[in-house]
Amino acid sequence: MKDKHKNISRWVMYSPFLLMAVVIVFIAIANLTYNYYEYHRNINFQTEHINQFFVQKVDTELLNNAINEQYKNIIVNTQNRTIYGISTMMIAVLISALFIYFIFRKIINRALMFQKELLDEQEKMEKISRELRDANEHLSSQLYIDNLTRLGNRQALERDIALIREPKLILLDIDSFKDINEFFGAGIGDFVLRETAQLLTRFGEEENLTIYRIGADEFALLEDGPLDVERYEALASALVDEFKGKVLEVPFSKHHVELNVAIGFSLDNEDVFEKASMALEEAKKREIDYLCYFRKIERTTQYADQIKWSHFIKESIENDMVVPYYQPIFDKENHIVKYECLARILNDKEEAIPPGLFLSISKKVKKYATLEKILIDKSFKEIAKTDKLISVNLLARDMSDSNISNFVVQKLKEYNIAKQVVFEILEDESIESLDRVAIFIDRVKRMGCQIAIDDFGTGYSNFSYLLKLKPDYIKIDGSLIKNLDKDANSVAIVSAIITFASKLGIKTIAEYVHSASVHDVCMALGIDEFQGFYLAEPSARLREA
Repeated sequence: MKDKHKNISRWVMYSPFLLMAVVIVFIAIANLTYNYYEYHRNINFQTEHINQFFVQKVDTELLNNAINEQYKNIIVNTQNRTIYGISTMMIAVLISALFIYFIFRKIINRALMFQKELLDEQEKMEKISRELRDANEHLSSQLYIDNLTRLGNRQALERDIALIREPKLILLDIDSFKDINEFFGAGIGDFVLRETAQLLTRFGEEENLTIYRIGADEFALLEDGPLDVERYEALASALVDEFKGKVLEVPFSKHHVELNVAIGFSLDNEDVFEKASMALEEAKKREIDYLCYFRKIERTTQYADQIKWSHFIKESIENDMVVPYYQPIFDKENHIVKYECLARILNDKEEAIPPGLFLSISKKVKKYATLEKILIDKSFKEIAKTDKLISVNLLARDMSDSNISNFVVQKLKEYNIAKQVVFEILEDESIESLDRVAIFIDRVKRMGCQIAIDDFGTGYSNFSYLLKLKPDYIKIDGSLIKNLDKDANSVAIVSAIITFASKLGIKTIAEYVHSASVHDVCMALGIDEFQGFYLAEPSARLREA
């Protein structure tokens, strides 16, 4: 590509001189034509003159002398005119060439410089693109692999379930693993997990199942296959036979560990993980070896909770018990630069209930939009009294829902605080209508708001999604930050995130900074802002800087 542009540049430089050459040839042909015409005109003129001599009977010698003299004059005149014409032409061409050269040289040089800058910029963008692709591949390999067992992790399982048509899932939990870990120590606990992973891997190879470690003591077996209750009951039974009462001899100690497991599985194609988890929990409660998901589990366990929380949420809204809590976010100089607004509901003892207990239920009972509006109005009203920034969490559904999105825009105008608001978008939220989200983001950005991607480093981590939304901040997920002081893999992932964020002009925020050692590593890596219980806990009031 660059050589092609160089060739084009040479043609641009040489084009004036090629033009000059064409002009020279044209003028030369014109001059010769003119001289040829003059020569014949003079010859005709002399012929008439000679004829007059014949008429007057001039003697032959005088006639010959006159003719010779006339020919000499014709030749001399023709030569003089030719030399004069060519000299004039050359001078005119030279002056024209110099004029063209000096006039166009500056323009051409500027064009070439601009072209060079474009090529350099193109190379720079290609380099950044390559680095981003490499970083994405590195992040993907780290995000989807369990470090201890080298099996796929929870994120890998969720990704693979989404990619297959008829997912069938078996979950296996090691009984009393916490007791094993505490009694024998973490070293033996890790040995038990690795041995379990090897046994399951061999079992998976025989039965064509993919194995994952999805929790501290929980494993998953997945395949894409048709509904076959008998097959999966046989698989569950075989797993129980493989592990029940199995004794593991620990090679580096005199201890041995006896294994037992509980198994739950789902044969439904929708919400397969949630349903398998219900079956596993129910099997553990009933103290049975395995259980397949059936709808009565869902009706008897979740519906009761839903009724209880629905009533609690409704009362909280009526009694004005939905409140925003504020957690400060600090810069490198330990100054508060903004606050994150967090949803809380106060119970009858004035204790703050975290959103993990009520937010998902609020969506099912259609109270989520009401809760979100209350939080937005209260937090905007509070932040309007200060000059600080406030960070507000929004889901993709909030930005796509005209009810909430229009309310947000209305409150931004009412309190005149657009330049003080940062909207945090949950990076692992499934965004089905990215175009509608982008329209909302563009709208609030034009009003002066900023955008942050929350929980970055888990879930999708999609770079094209990142580039399209053009955020001002990336909040690195707490699962990566909390182990920075003791996990080299987390350090590698966070370093990669910081590097490409810096190249894109995006600031980074570390959440879940829970200790001085984690804070020190974050500072050393070059993270811009910090949030966590080590620095400040959420509170109902804005903390002074």
